[in-house]
This record gives sequence, structure tokens and C-alpha cells, in this order.
Amino acid sequence: MNLRIALLIVAVVSVVFMACQSAEITAAKVYVQQKDYTAALEQLKVAEKNEPANPEVFLLEGKLYADIDSFARMTEAFDRALELDSTLIKDIDSWRKDKRAKVFRKGQKAGENKKWDRAIEYTETSVMIDPTFTDGWFNLGYLYQEAGNKEKSKEAYIKTYELEPTNTIVAKQAAVFYYNDGKTDEAIEVLNGIIENGEADVETWTLLAKMFVSKGEQDKAEEMLDNAEALDPDNPNLLFDRGVAKFGQKDYAAAGSFFQKILDIDPTNRDALYNLSLSLFNQEKFVEAIGFAESLVKNNPQDRAGWAQYSLCLLRGSQVDKGKAADLVVQSIEAMEAGNLDEAIKNLEIVTKKYDKWCAPWAVLKVAYEENGDTDGSAKAQTGLDNCGE
Repeated sequence: MNLRIALLIVAVVSVVFMACQSAEITAAKVYVQQKDYTAALEQLKVAEKNEPANPEVFLLEGKLYADIDSFARMTEAFDRALELDSTLIKDIDSWRKDKRAKVFRKGQKAGENKKWDRAIEYTETSVMIDPTFTDGWFNLGYLYQEAGNKEKSKEAYIKTYELEPTNTIVAKQAAVFYYNDGKTDEAIEVLNGIIENGEADVETWTLLAKMFVSKGEQDKAEEMLDNAEALDPDNPNLLFDRGVAKFGQKDYAAAGSFFQKILDIDPTNRDALYNLSLSLFNQEKFVEAIGFAESLVKNNPQDRAGWAQYSLCLLRGSQVDKGKAADLVVQSIEAMEAGNLDEAIKNLEIVTKKYDKWCAPWAVLKVAYEENGDTDGSAKAQTGLDNCGE
């Protein structure tokens, strides 16, 4: 074919295609280039009436709305364009992601400044632009949580899970929400999905154990805890959960063995000291129970529950007078918590006078003096602490 003829044909085809484009669309494109968006939109509204089945009209509308940050209308226009021509998906997705990223970053910035309402507004816009945007839904869950809207937070986290069920962190979060709503079977199903994906960690197994306990399936719960312990045998939280489970079964010896394992790792662990003392007490091993309760109050002088356990152990361990003195410390701590410092000081002075080598009451007395603004009393209590020790 003659080159000149071929060029002519191309020119004719171009003219035909240009002729197919309405004057309104052409004008709208010119106005957009000039950033006269109002005029451009007026032209497109005319084109929309004249050509309601032309996907290009709605595509241009969507892009225009995106340029003026009218994202709800952008979404409507793009959705209509896709209904008319699904091949536009790539072009439209590119615009969605660009605008989604823009408002999402604004939401992140507002969240960093703890402007929760503003952050939520931007982040909600990001998921409105792209309802499949998992990072947006996840951040929205966090922002609602910080703003104190638990229900909206839950909805956002659940939506994140539905979009990305293989994400272990999101799945565990969803499982907890289901469990708290009384949907234990659904929660277990979610966690089983983590196991099937080979992503189960200690927390996954311990969550499953708690859920099976709530269903009364103790053997199944033990199996879950065995799996967890195999992953991290020295995990204090896991050991504590195992101890509590055994205590609930009234297997106090087994419970105590788990609490002792925690103390082997951390001898000052308050909860392990308390529960080991309680486990020994229930086995009527009062002397041993006294020792762990004494360590507890020595490390935590204002621990009222610890003092109550200590008092009970002393009383049952035939140390009645000291047990009564420990109970007086309990009353003193209660008085301090109620703001009755004079009463607390009076009681503690009785205890320290009778048991001047007993360090823990001196420590409580020093705090009481300090809270009461008595510097001389505080110095006296410090002297008592310096000279105590049995």
C-alpha cells in the first residue's frame, strides 16, 4: 500500500474517533486542564444526560471528583463506570489507590497527634474509597479503640479479619471479639484457621485452652496448653495459666509446681509467690506457705491481698499472735487506701513496737508517715528498717 494512502487512512480513522467524542466530553477535558472543575463538571452532567451508557463520562467524572477530594462521589462515578465497562478496572484502581494513600497518610498523621476524630474521618474515607483496604480497616479499629468506641473498633477489626483471614494478629483479635460476644465456637474456628496455616504461636494455643475451659472441655484445654508449652517451656505467662488451670481442678500439687517454675526464673514474681503460697495452704503445708507469703509482702509491702494470705497462713501455722499482727497490717493498708492515715499509723506502730525485727511492717509504716507529711516519723521508720531483719 502506498505510504501516502496509509497515512490518509490513519488520519481519517482519527477524525472518526474524535467525531465520536461528544462536544461536552471534549469541553470537560479542556476545563480540567485549565483546572476549572466547576465548568468541567457542568459539561459532564450534560454528557451524562445525553450519554447515560457511556463509561467514559463516569470515568472522567470520577477523576474530576478525585481531583477535588470529593471521594464519595468519586467512588459512585467509578463504580458506575465499571458497571458499564469492566475493562476500566486497572485505570480506576490506580486512581483509587493514589487517593486512598493520600487520605490514609492524613489519618496516620492525625492519629500520631492523638486527634482521634480527625484521624477516624480520614481513615474512614480511605476505606470508603477502597473497601478492600485492610491497613485502613486495621488502623480504624485502633483509632476507634483509642477514641473509646469499642463497638466500632470491633467492627473494624472483624472487617480486617474477613479481608485477610490468614493474618495471625488480626485473626487472634477477631477470635477474642467473638469469644467476648459469647460466640465461642466461632472463635475456636478462627484460631483453628491459624493452626491450619501453620502459624500457631503460644498465644494461639493458650487462647484455645481458655475457650475450651469455658466449654467445660478440660482435657482439650490441657492438650492446647501442652502444645503451647512445647513451643516455649519457660514462658511465665503460660506457666501461670497452667498453674491456674490445675488449681481450678483442685490439683494443688501440680498447680504449685508450675508456680515454682516461674519463681525459678523470677524469684520475685508477685503472682507466682501468692499462688504458690495458696497452693501450699490448700495442701495444709502451712510452714512452706508462710515462707512464700512472707517473701511476697517483703517485696510488696503494700500488697493487701498478700498480707491477708500471710495472716491466714500464720494463723493456721500456729503463729497466732503474729497472724493477728499481720491482720492488723491488712487493716492499716485498708485505712491508708481510705485516706485514714492516722488510724493506719496507730495500728502499724503497735505492730512494729511488738515485732521490731519484722521488716515488712516498718516499710508500710514509712509510707504511711510520708503520705501524712510526717518527716520525723518517716526517719524513725527508716531507722526501724535499717535495724530490722530476723
